[in-house]
Amino acid sequence: MPKLVTWMNNQRVGELTKLANGAHTFKYAPEWLANRYARPLSLSLPLQRGNITSDAVFNFFDNLLPDSPIVRDRIVKRYHAKSRQPFDLLSEIGRDSVGAVTLIPEDETVTHPIMAWEKLTEARLEEVLTAYKADIPLGMIREENDFRISVAGAQEKTALLRIGQ
Repeated sequence: MPKLVTWMNNQRVGELTKLANGAHTFKYAPEWLANRYARPLSLSLPLQRGNITSDAVFNFFDNLLPDSPIVRDRIVKRYHAKSRQPFDLLSEIGRDSVGAVTLIPEDETVTHPIMAWEKLTEARLEEVLTAYKADIPLGMIREENDFRISVAGAQEKTALLRIGQ
């Protein structure tokens, strides 16, 4: 069964599992439960040993994603996700979900990238803006892999900073 390891603030919280029938379960990691600062991911997912199998699991992880079916379709197209279902989308973009929660496939190593910026030439800025207007999912250039979800959800936007004049 495929699993996504759930992290919060660089600490392993638990595992989200997709069962053969498509249902989602969540299990808190023993080390998280032993942590004196442990807290539930949600009031609907109380700290407990063993699998949580209620609809609250699906609902919590679904709410980490954009509501718009159009945006979900764009994510499927961009990342070749298996479906618009939460587990499949989070398998592709869960490294940067809303809030402090990060979801990583169990066979991958968690990394914590350093924030950085790049100086854009006029040609590169034109390329970014042209891609935004084209039918490129989320206004992103195909070879880039920098999808980010904001607290407000996945929107067609980018951040630009003008330095100097």
